[in-house]
Order: sequence, then structure tokens, then C-alpha cells
Amino acid sequence: MSTRRRKLQDKKTITCPTDPKVPKTDVEEPTSIAGPSADEGSGEKHNPCQNSILSKLKSKLSQADTAQTDADIISKDTSSPYFSNVRSPEELDEASVEDPGEATQPKRLSRAFYEQPCEDLAKALLGQVLVRIHNGERLTGRIVETESYLGRRDKAAHSYKGKTDRNTAMFMSPGTAYVYNIYGMYCCMNVSSQGEGEAVLLRSLEPLEGKTVMSTFRVANRKKGSPCKPMKDRELCNGPSKLTQALRIDKASTNQVALPSHDAVWLEEGEKVPATKMVVSKRININYAEEWKDKPLRFYELGNQCVSVRDKEVEKLMKES
Repeated sequence: MSTRRRKLQDKKTITCPTDPKVPKTDVEEPTSIAGPSADEGSGEKHNPCQNSILSKLKSKLSQADTAQTDADIISKDTSSPYFSNVRSPEELDEASVEDPGEATQPKRLSRAFYEQPCEDLAKALLGQVLVRIHNGERLTGRIVETESYLGRRDKAAHSYKGKTDRNTAMFMSPGTAYVYNIYGMYCCMNVSSQGEGEAVLLRSLEPLEGKTVMSTFRVANRKKGSPCKPMKDRELCNGPSKLTQALRIDKASTNQVALPSHDAVWLEEGEKVPATKMVVSKRININYAEEWKDKPLRFYELGNQCVSVRDKEVEKLMKES
């Protein structure tokens, strides 16, 4: 018999043991393990006993890797840059929830806001919100028109001749309300600023909250014989005495109160009026003030319908420039 024929005969006599004994071990790493795709693409046939052993080894290795990965994630090793900012779903939910009260709570103007020269304060007040609490309800309006009164040097100011019982609030700390009566039945509200006896008159508001209540107060103060037609929003606070009527502000309740800390009347931060939208003109109804009657100390928001009196000439010059 030839040598080649003997070798073929020897191969036929080799059989696989029916119950191979696999060494017991937790994880045994073989020299090389080919995946299913490698087996399918190679065209080679593996011994079924060898395949069984490899399958068990691969299963143990897979379980060990999974356990190690889960342990790493759970431990959240802070020394690793990949896990230093990782947060649980519960933590993410808590972080994403904002307190609606904090997000919507208006900011009250502090005392530092009022610490400005009178003209600067008059400009800064445009866009801020005047708040009045009446029977637990907020009555609010956005300031759209102001006037500056510059104390002892200003012939139009109540404080021009010095301090009196009536104008004491003008000499108090910046942010003090100065409310005085006019014509025996109306009143006007001012806010003190820096400077001796200097204050800002609030001339007009744009109504925001409590318009129905404002309208009721305004109608109740109409003169006898006035037509009882519904009042438009822009008519509620378009004048210094109109806004105090609409918000139920009077001398007895509001004069000399500190606006930064009072619990019934104060100012809140609003939308500032930019210089490009700010009209600067002379004040209203102060013909007695001689050379001071034409000083450009009135400021209002351009295009706002709640302004008491428009200066069309100044507005035209602004549009042309």
C-alpha cells in the first residue's frame, strides 16, 4: 500500500469523543476566536466539538464584559472625563423643571434705581411699571410720559421757594412718592430723585392689569353731564390726574411713602424706552414759570397712544433726522 493511501486510511479512523471534557474555569481566553461572519465567508468546516467549546467560551466572555460595563456606569467614576458630567434621569428631570414663580415674578425697583439726577430718572422711568394694590387686586400701568422738576433753580417746581409742609416729600430720600392735590378734587403723583427738592411727575400710563376696575374708578369721577359712553383703554391714564384716579392713588394713602419698600404702591422693572423712541419737549401748563416754561424737560414714548399731549413738531424733526 502506498504511503498516500495509508495516510487517507488513518484520517478515516479518527473519531470525535461523544462527551468531551471541558476544563472548568470562569473565563478562558482562546488564542483566536472567529465570528460567524468569518466562518460563513471562509468556506472552511469546523469540528462540531470545537464549535461547542468556542460557543461556551464566547458566552462567558460576553457576560463578563457586560458586567464590567454596567459596574463602570453605575459607579460613575468622577476621575473620568467621560462620566464627570453624567446625571441620572431623575437628576435631569429635576434640573429641567423651573420654578414658574421665579420665571414670571416681576422685579421691584430698588432704592439704587432712584439714586439718579432728576432728568436721568425721568428718562429711566419711561417703560417701568407702576403697581397699586387695591382690595388685593393689582392695578398696573407702564409709564409712558414724565416731566422733571429741578428744585430751587426751577421756577415751575413746587420746591422753587424752599421746603414747606406741602412739598416735604420732594426733599426726602430718592424714591419717595410726592402726591399733591389740584383743583380741590384731583391729585398728581411724583417721585423724588437726587438733588434738593427735585422730583419727577408721572404724566401718563399705558394700562396693563385691572383695566375694568380702572374704568369703574374713572367713570365714577366724571363730571356731571358728561356722556356715559364706554371709556377706551388709552383714555384711562392719559394724564397726571387721570392715572391717580384710575389707580386710586391719593394724598392720604400715598404721599411720602417709600416706593422701594411699600406694600401697596411701588414700581417694577419694565421694558426700557430707547433714546431713538424718546421724545423730548417742553412741559405742559406751566406758563407762569417764565423762562423755564420752554425748557425741554418732558419725555414721552414716541407713537404711544396713551401720551397726554403730543409735540408734533418735535416728532416731525425726529422722523426727518
